[in-house]
Amino acid sequence: MTGQTTTRGFVGYGEFPPDFRWPGDARVAVSLVINVEEGAERSRARGDSADDLGAHWIPAHAVPGARNLTLESAFEYGARAGIWRLLRILRHHEVRATAFCCAAALQLNPGVAAALVRDRHEIADHGQQWDTHTGLSAEDEQQLIIQSRDAITASTGVRPTSWYSRDGLNPHTRQTLAAAGFTYDSNSFNDDVPHWGAGPNNPRLPVLPYAGDTNDSGLLGLFPTAGAFAGHLAATLDMLLADTRSGPSVMSIGLHPRLIGRPAYAAALGRFLAHAQQNGKAVWFATREEIVNWWLLRTGGDAGPDPHVSEI
Repeated sequence: MTGQTTTRGFVGYGEFPPDFRWPGDARVAVSLVINVEEGAERSRARGDSADDLGAHWIPAHAVPGARNLTLESAFEYGARAGIWRLLRILRHHEVRATAFCCAAALQLNPGVAAALVRDRHEIADHGQQWDTHTGLSAEDEQQLIIQSRDAITASTGVRPTSWYSRDGLNPHTRQTLAAAGFTYDSNSFNDDVPHWGAGPNNPRLPVLPYAGDTNDSGLLGLFPTAGAFAGHLAATLDMLLADTRSGPSVMSIGLHPRLIGRPAYAAALGRFLAHAQQNGKAVWFATREEIVNWWLLRTGGDAGPDPHVSEI
């Protein structure tokens, strides 16, 4: 069968991605992402019908209408202890991250907002609450995105650069992001380098794909030990450095203070950072905004997939 068309982007850069290097002639840009969600999760304490279960090892026995204080405390660990351990590790290795911030989490813990700005981490928007957006109308989603953008700006004094949803994009989301002044989008998992979110339903907005496998949420089941997680991170980086594919790559690492902030997991992250830094100038630790800006500079804004398809 020939002549098939689709509104999805399966081709991308194809066999020959743009051939350039990151600053310092680096081959791999490492993007560390801190997900600041603690206090923004669904919980009966704030009147929700259910509690979020995305906290490590806590029993999830739900009683209708009853709060699970133990589960709540596991989320609280990320805000009370985990985030500070993570920030200490990043300072020790002299690397900066991008913080996907839920506005409610910053409002409940202003010290975290101040520390992120103090340490020059990039501030991005992760929603007002840690809520799902799938299926929202364009008007309802626009209202929520602008609300969280403005609340994060008020908490940090910094306008968020990007937006990342808990559950992904709607067909109209990128139009809203562009109109609201966001400079790029991270709601994609489809490549190792930035590209254009182009097509009939999207504005020409840069997209920096995220990653699901190099994410500490795997500690909830995929990775049985801290060592397994550190080994997976190291193997990912080593492959990207050794890959014979031309051009650079991006390695995104998702970090949740309530998980990676636990002592053994935090130590595993420290071991990976030391391993990465042993590669010298071949690895560039950068914020996501820095990565997108360098990609735009080196490609002249011309590199990208077929503008007649919708990259999501």
